[in-house]
Amino acid sequence: MDERLFAEPRRRGRRRVVLKLGSRLLTGGGPSLAPERVRMYVDAVAAYPEVETVIVSSGAIAAGYRDLGLSAPPKRVPERQAAAAVGQSLLMREYAEHFTRHGKRVAQVLLTNDCLQDRKRFVNAKNAFAVLSAAGIVPIVNENDTVSVEEIMVGDNDNLAAHTAALVEADLLVLLTDVAGVYDRDPSDPEAKLIEYAATADELRPYCFAKKHRESRGGMQTKLEAAEKAARYGIPTIIASGWDADAIHAIYSGRPVGTRIAASPRPLRAHEHWMAVQKRLTGGIVVDAGALAALRRGSSLLPKGVVEVVGRFRAGDLISIFDAAGVEHARGIAQLGDRDVDRVKGRHSSEIEDILGRPAAEEVVHADKLMRMEER
Repeated sequence: MDERLFAEPRRRGRRRVVLKLGSRLLTGGGPSLAPERVRMYVDAVAAYPEVETVIVSSGAIAAGYRDLGLSAPPKRVPERQAAAAVGQSLLMREYAEHFTRHGKRVAQVLLTNDCLQDRKRFVNAKNAFAVLSAAGIVPIVNENDTVSVEEIMVGDNDNLAAHTAALVEADLLVLLTDVAGVYDRDPSDPEAKLIEYAATADELRPYCFAKKHRESRGGMQTKLEAAEKAARYGIPTIIASGWDADAIHAIYSGRPVGTRIAASPRPLRAHEHWMAVQKRLTGGIVVDAGALAALRRGSSLLPKGVVEVVGRFRAGDLISIFDAAGVEHARGIAQLGDRDVDRVKGRHSSEIEDILGRPAAEEVVHADKLMRMEER
């Protein structure tokens, strides 16, 4: 394998790839799961035992809707959730059957956004992946559609694949789609040319075109969002056609294919990446100009610089740090809850114990648990 396709190795031995397969690929463009296509992808992956693969797979709804007596994949949320509940086991059976022919076992991993937002759950998921890796088991990842509601949905499997790549510390993210990569104009235009390389996902945003297939949740826009997330963690992304297995063979054997998006030259550390990708933070604090200057120098956030408490949070929660105009400048793990911060704001650290009547942390957010937004 040509190591130039990958980031610097994170471990000795095999490279680790997160491979995303969408519904349209797994159905061959039809309404239902096509078992022969699952077999095609499994055979291609299994041909490279030196590469450790984590598969992010769509297809549960396409596999299960007929068992509900439906004639087409459902649109309503309850029916989609029910179809996913039926289809997950059928989808896993296909993967298990085909990987078993190659002497490999599989494990089902269902994630929701709260697994990624809650730090303890994030670490638990990370540890579970590590155990599966040590046992040589192939994880098959999907969003937990059966229980997902808007508040806990990742939303699409492109972004789920990027989060998974961070969880497993992948060396490469591969997003297979129904086009050969990103083009410089609408791919239906005969003059369109494939863009083979981009230093950042942002360079490619002018070349996003509307997706045309309703059965797919994502589109090129979500793939670029995923590539941007992966890049922050130091993981390059390849977007390529998955209509056949040629792209897998090319990528795993080190040949260029599709559009390659480079990793960030200054990747975030694991905890910084987790902070950067979180959504819907429930709490934050407003700080003064002196505190902002100190944060830029890499210092901890002390109560002296806190002006106002926003929302509710507990010690251990991820919070936003704003300026007076409401611009978010940093994120960090709070060492005090919102009520305690409100009591000690503007005061010196030496006064905290007397004010609270108990021993407490001297910093609102310690420098080791803080991420400045310019690092995103």
